[in-house]
Amino acid sequence: MPAARDDQAGIVPSTAPPARFATVLGLAAVAFVVALHWVLPVTDPQSGRVTTATAAALVLAAPLALFAAGIAGCGGPASLARAALPFAVVAVPLIDGAARLLWLPAALAALTVLRPALVRLHARWRGAELAATASAAVLAGLTGSPVAVVAAVWLAAYQTGLLVRAGALDRLRPRHALMVAAAGATVGACGLVLAALPDAAAGPVPSATVLLGCTAAQLGLALAARPPIDRWTAGAPVAGGLAWLAPRLVTVHLWQLPAVALVAAVAVRVAGYDPPVTFDPRWRSDLPWWLLSCAVALALAVRLIGRVGTALPRTHRVSGSSTLQAHGRLEA
Repeated sequence: MPAARDDQAGIVPSTAPPARFATVLGLAAVAFVVALHWVLPVTDPQSGRVTTATAAALVLAAPLALFAAGIAGCGGPASLARAALPFAVVAVPLIDGAARLLWLPAALAALTVLRPALVRLHARWRGAELAATASAAVLAGLTGSPVAVVAAVWLAAYQTGLLVRAGALDRLRPRHALMVAAAGATVGACGLVLAALPDAAAGPVPSATVLLGCTAAQLGLALAARPPIDRWTAGAPVAGGLAWLAPRLVTVHLWQLPAVALVAAVAVRVAGYDPPVTFDPRWRSDLPWWLLSCAVALALAVRLIGRVGTALPRTHRVSGSSTLQAHGRLEA
C-alpha cells in the first residue's frame, strides 16, 4: 500500500539510465552556447572576424553541463585533453576570446580527478555539502573574488549531479523541483536588480546571488523535466543517438566556434556578405542558410577532431555491457 500511494503521488524513483538524462542536459547546455555564437551578432561586418560570447554568458551556461557531468561522469582528463588541445592550437590564436570556451573542459577535468573525494564527502555529509558550497560562494562574493564565486557555484552544480547519481533526489516531486526553480529565478532576478543600482560595482562575471539563483533555476527545471525526458529517451533510436552523441559533446562545445568563424570569414571576405542586424527581416531570411552552413562546417570538424577526442584507450576492451558505458559517458 505505501508503494501504491507513492506511485499515485508521482514520486517513484526513475529506473531509466541516468546517462541518457545527463546527455540530454549536456546537449541543452551545448545548444545554448551554440546559439550564442550562431544566432546572436558575433561577426564583425568589415573583417568577418568572430568574437566569443562574453564571460558572463558562458559562466551562466556551464552549471547545467556540470550538473550533467556530475550525474554521468566524463571520459577523464586524458579524453578531455584530446578534445581540447586541437582547439587550443587552432582556435585560441585566431579567434578573440576563444580561450573562454576552455574553462568548462578544464573544470570537468579537475572535477573528474576530485570525483572520488566528492563521493566520499557526500557519503559523510549527506547533502549538507551543497549548503556549505553555496555559503562559500556568497562569502567569496563579499570578498570580491569572482574566480572563487564561479568555482564554488560550479562545484555545487557538479555535486548536485552526484546526489542525483547516488539516488538522493530520486523521490523529489516535479512540483517541488519547480518550486526550487522559481525560488532560484527570484533570487537571480533580485541579484540583477541590485547589480543595476547606480552604486553597484560591475564585474566580468555575474555576482554570487545571480549565479546561485540562475544555477538553482536551471537545475530545478532539469529535475522537474526528468520524467518526460526519461520517457522520451526510452526508445531505442533516441537512446542510440544519445549514446553516439554523448562522447562528442565537448568537441561540439568547442568547435562550433571555429565553424561559425570559418563561415563568417568566407561569407564576408570572399562573398562580400554584409551581416544583418539581429532580428531584422533580412536576418530572419538569412538565418536558415547561415545555420546550415555552420552545421556543415561543425559536422566536418566533429568527424575529423572527434576521432581524436573520443578515441578509446588501447587497453579498453569493449564487450557486452561495457559498450554502452564506453560510448554513453558524458563529456559536457
